[in-house]
Amino acid sequence: MNGAGPNGQSMSILYVCHGHPRYAKGGGELAAWRLFQAFEAEGAAFLAAAPSLAVMPPGCEVMSAGPRQWLIKPSLSPLQHGTEVSLQDGGALHQALADLRPELVHLHHYVHVGIDLVHALRRWFPQAGFLFTLHEYWGPCAYEGRLLRRSGELCAGPEPEVCVECVGPEQRVDLAIRQLRLQRMFAAIDHLLSPSLFLKQRYEEWGLDPHRISVVENLPAPAPASVESGANAGSDALVLGYFGQVNPWKGLELILQAVQRARRRCGQLSVQLHGCGPADLDPSTSPYPELAGRLAALVEQLGPEAVQLCGRYDSDQLADRMAGVDAVLMASTWFENAPMVIQEAFQHGRPVLAPRLGGMAEKVQHELSGLLFAPGDPADLARTIERCIDEVDLLPGLQAQVLRMPLKGARSLEQHRRLYARFRGSSAAAEPSLAEWEPALLEDLRQNFEPLGANCELGFLMGRLGIQRSSLFRWLFTPLASLEKVLAEGLERFFSEPVAVTDPVMAADMVVDQRTGIFFHAGELRQQLEQAGNNSAALVQVRAGEACRDQRGKYRYLVEKFLASVPVASTLHVFSDFHRELNEAAMLRIHSRLRDLGKPLGSTLLFVQPADGSTEVNSVRCLGDGLQLAAIRRFAPGEHADQIDLEAWISLLSLSRQLSS
Repeated sequence: MNGAGPNGQSMSILYVCHGHPRYAKGGGELAAWRLFQAFEAEGAAFLAAAPSLAVMPPGCEVMSAGPRQWLIKPSLSPLQHGTEVSLQDGGALHQALADLRPELVHLHHYVHVGIDLVHALRRWFPQAGFLFTLHEYWGPCAYEGRLLRRSGELCAGPEPEVCVECVGPEQRVDLAIRQLRLQRMFAAIDHLLSPSLFLKQRYEEWGLDPHRISVVENLPAPAPASVESGANAGSDALVLGYFGQVNPWKGLELILQAVQRARRRCGQLSVQLHGCGPADLDPSTSPYPELAGRLAALVEQLGPEAVQLCGRYDSDQLADRMAGVDAVLMASTWFENAPMVIQEAFQHGRPVLAPRLGGMAEKVQHELSGLLFAPGDPADLARTIERCIDEVDLLPGLQAQVLRMPLKGARSLEQHRRLYARFRGSSAAAEPSLAEWEPALLEDLRQNFEPLGANCELGFLMGRLGIQRSSLFRWLFTPLASLEKVLAEGLERFFSEPVAVTDPVMAADMVVDQRTGIFFHAGELRQQLEQAGNNSAALVQVRAGEACRDQRGKYRYLVEKFLASVPVASTLHVFSDFHRELNEAAMLRIHSRLRDLGKPLGSTLLFVQPADGSTEVNSVRCLGDGLQLAAIRRFAPGEHADQIDLEAWISLLSLSRQLSS
C-alpha cells in the first residue's frame, strides 16, 4: 500500500509510537506501523519506546531498530509521563534524528515515550505539522487509560476523589501536575485523529475542542485476496473464535462461562482461543495468576472438544485462522475504542459478537454486521450464542451482509493522506487578534449572526468570533438548491432519508439526506448506514433506530430555534457561495422564502461570493430591502474549511452592519 498521493507527491513523516510491533502487537502499535509502511517509500521514519531497559545496550539511550527506525529508553513515570532520554540539542536522540526534515510528525502516544519528547520534537522540527492519533483514554484516565476503576467498575470520567481512589491519595499533587502537562502538550498539537466517535466524545467531555478532532479509522492490514465462507456452512456445528490477549479486561472468563451455558443446548458448539496458549493459563508464568487459575479450571471443565488453545499468531496466519471460525467473539469489560479485531473480522467476512459497550457498539451494527449483548453478562452472551444455533438463517445472513460491506483500507489511507496534505509543513500565518476590532460589532455578531450554508466555513467563523451557541446550518454542507428546497417547505421533514457518504473527500462522519441533498455530521448513524449498505430492510431498521431518532430530535430543536430567529429584525442571515452557484434569481427566491417565514422588511440577508476581478475585494453592495452582495478576498479551501480568512470576513461583516444601520 503506497502512501503517495494521486499526483505522485510524497510526504516526509516521522511517526512516534509507544511501542515497536517487533516487540508488541497491540492495536496502537500496528496502527502506527501500517502507516509507516504505507509512507516508508516516501521517506517516513519510525521512533518508538523500547519494551524494557533490557532491550537496550547498557548505557544506551537510543538504538537503531532498522532503516530510519529508532528505539529509545521507555518512560518510567506512569503519571507524569516523563521522557527518559536526553532532549538537549546535540544529545544522542537529537543526533539520531539530525538528518530528518519531516513535514509532519504523527504521534500515536505519549505513554512510554514521554510528554517532554513532544516539545523537543516541536523545537527540533519547527516547520513540521503535528498530528496526534488518540488511543485509549489516557488523557482523562490516569489509571491505566481504560476508564476502568481499580474495582473493575466502568468510569464515567475523571473526578478528583475517584481518581485518587485508583492511583492512591499520595498522588494528589502528581495528578494535578499531570493535568497541566497534558493540557500543554495537547495545545502543541495541530490536529487530532480519533479512530471512533465514542473516543472523540470522551475527549470532548474532558475538554478538547471537538473541531480539532477528526474521526478516522486506523489503517487496517491489507485485505485478503479471497474470503472463505463460514467454517461449518451447512452443518449443525458452530465454531466461535476469540482473537486477542489474555488479561482481566478482555472478558475471556465471561466467554468461557457463556460457552459452558450454551453447550447445554448445543453440544457441537466450540470456541477457539487465538492468542491464548497453555502458558497463559499457568499461574506460575502468567502476569495474572488468579485469572489464569480460574481460566484453566474452566478450560478443564469444558474439555478439548469445547475449547481449543490455538496460541499466539502473526498477521500472515490470520486468514487461515479466521477461515476456521464462523464468527468472532469478544467480551471486553472496558470501553474499547476501535478494536482492530473487528476490522480484521469484517475483512475476512466474519460477523462479530460483542458487548453493547463503547467503540464495540459503534463498530458492530446489531443484526447487520454482528450481534450485541449486555456487557459483563455471561447469560446474555449465552442467549446470543444460542440464537446463532436456533435461528438457522441468522449467521449466514450476517456473514452475507458483512461480505457486502465496503472495505475501509483505501478510505482510511486517503483520509490520512488528506489530513497530511492539510497540515504538512509550516503553520499558517497568525490570525489577527479580535481585540483589534470594535467590541460592539463582535457583540452584535455573537447575538445575531445566523449562517445559511454552503459549507462548514461559516461554522468555523462562528468559533473564531466566539459564538458558542448552536445553529441549524452551522455545521451542515448545504448546496444552494437544497437551501431553497427546505426553506420552501418551511423546514418540515428537514432530516428524513439519510444515507452514508462514502466519498473520501467528505468527513468520515457524514451522512446525506437523499431527499434534500444536505450533508450532516452524524458519526454513529453513518457507521450504521454504511453497514446497512444497499439492503433496503436494513436501511429501514437503521432509520427507525435510536441513532436516527436522536438526529431527528436534534434537528427538530434546531429548526425551531432557526424559525424563532427569522422574525427578529436584527438577525443577519449569511450564505457563502463557495460553489459559485449564485445568481440574481436565486438570491431573490431565497429572500422571498425567508420573508414567507417572517423575516421583516429591511432585515439583512448577506450573500458572499469570491472576488473575481470585476468586483472590489472585500466589498459589500446593497441590492435593496436588506439584500446585500459581498465579494470576499478568498474562501477557505474546500477540504480545509477551518482555514478561513478571518480578517476578510470581519471586514465584510463590519461593512454589512454599517450599511444596515
